Amino acid sequence: MKIIFLNIWHAHVWDKLQEYILSEAKIADILCFTEVGPELQTKLVRLLPDFQPFYDELIKTDYLDEGIDGQTIFIKRGVRVINHTNMLAYKITRKDAGGFQVAEVGSNGGSFFIGSVHGKAKPGHKLDTPARIKQSKIIIDYFKHKNGPKIIGGDFNLMPNTKSVKMFEMAGYRNLIEEYKIGSTRNHFSWEQAERQFKERGEQFFERQYFADYLFISPDIKVKNFEVPNIEISDHLPLVLEFDIKS
Repeated sequence: MKIIFLNIWHAHVWDKLQEYILSEAKIADILCFTEVGPELQTKLVRLLPDFQPFYDELIKTDYLDEGIDGQTIFIKRGVRVINHTNMLAYKITRKDAGGFQVAEVGSNGGSFFIGSVHGKAKPGHKLDTPARIKQSKIIIDYFKHKNGPKIIGGDFNLMPNTKSVKMFEMAGYRNLIEEYKIGSTRNHFSWEQAERQFKERGEQFFERQYFADYLFISPDIKVKNFEVPNIEISDHLPLVLEFDIKS
């Protein structure tokens, strides 16, 4: 199977994003998107008639055009969806909204779990805070009680050397960003946006952040291919995993 995780930045680069989604929809089985408002979800549903949509609306925000935030998972029709739910891994506000979607999908007589994460964005340094450590614990504890292979991915808003990331590795998950030596999950859209915000605040020092997104898998997921293509369809790069379930 093939799964893609992507923060789609409320489709600020819609033409290129649309082209990419249409191309990948021919061969992908599961698409997990964050930063998706209701109107954008409607456009995606029209774009992906061969997929089952599972959308969770969040709250109206004070950023990114002051729209409503949300998350969505599209699963190809014919793939058995056993369950879908959403939860919060931290207290969301109008300035810091995100969530955690879960889908249980049937496979080879059994099932596996998908966790699509949009982690706490503030503070912008993406380093450990008590709330971020608690966020990782909530996600890990949730899956601890689920029997079956697990794929957890998305925009965690974390730097690689944080305890919040290492907690997943300590819990037995493979960190594919580290394992495959991925150099960045961001691009110039992210850096230009951040530098502009620094200047607006009158701050002189600006340092590029190359990471935010991760893909963690349990040992019973067999990786056939993993890549993070450097394409300009969002201010994040897509995480693309082709996999099998180990028997």
